[in-house]
Amino acid sequence: MFPEDSQENFNLHCPSCGGEEFKVIPLSGKDGEYFVRIICHNCGEHLFFQTPYSLSSKIELDKVDDTNKLKYISYLQKEWNEWFAWKQRHLKSHSSGKTLFSKYAQFCLVFLLCGIVLFFILDRWHLLDPFLEFPEARQKHIIDLAELLLEVPCFPSIMKSKIITVPIRYTRERPFHKNFIQYGEAGIYWGEEQIKIHRSNFWFFGLPKKNQLLNTLVHELRHRSSPGLGHNSEFYELVKKDVACVDNYLNELE
Repeated sequence: MFPEDSQENFNLHCPSCGGEEFKVIPLSGKDGEYFVRIICHNCGEHLFFQTPYSLSSKIELDKVDDTNKLKYISYLQKEWNEWFAWKQRHLKSHSSGKTLFSKYAQFCLVFLLCGIVLFFILDRWHLLDPFLEFPEARQKHIIDLAELLLEVPCFPSIMKSKIITVPIRYTRERPFHKNFIQYGEAGIYWGEEQIKIHRSNFWFFGLPKKNQLLNTLVHELRHRSSPGLGHNSEFYELVKKDVACVDNYLNELE
């Protein structure tokens, strides 16, 4: 127990480096409490504690007998050791002890989140004017699928005839209805017979959304084969049946 800023041997040892030279800074509270900050000169490890003695007053320190001083120093040494051990377990181990697995897991999480964001950006890309687009590749996907429908035995013959006689084309026009999924029906209601397949049926760089593209094409062929149905429940039941017919055929091919 020494006056302010003392650097004498404290009969303590630093639990971090074993040093025995400290800087002692006595402090006091507003209600007369005494506090002390001990800082190791060697490594900077420190301890802050409350004390019943004022280290800034040598007169008061001289009143404390050596036995009580030694007991109190022993108590402080125990407190400092326990505090340092707690910091090692709960603070430094988490900041510096990251395993390779934890770093790999964090990287995978970031990659997954970026992939999800990219997925939704590309899914909505058709609503923008993309910098790169391949209309010819998208048109080829549409024609290839239409020609495949001609080979499906259970696909209605009246709809196969529409594949042959009705122009089917990819369009970059803005969808008339601006739905989340835009089929190609805009136009038939004022006598436009051609089938338009919009951007929303494709991913970026010309890749098709296969199931959606199939539904769109069957949807439009059914409209032109049975225009009187409109969008009633019978129409949707027929579309569902036609799509299931094609799916079963494709599964058999695989």
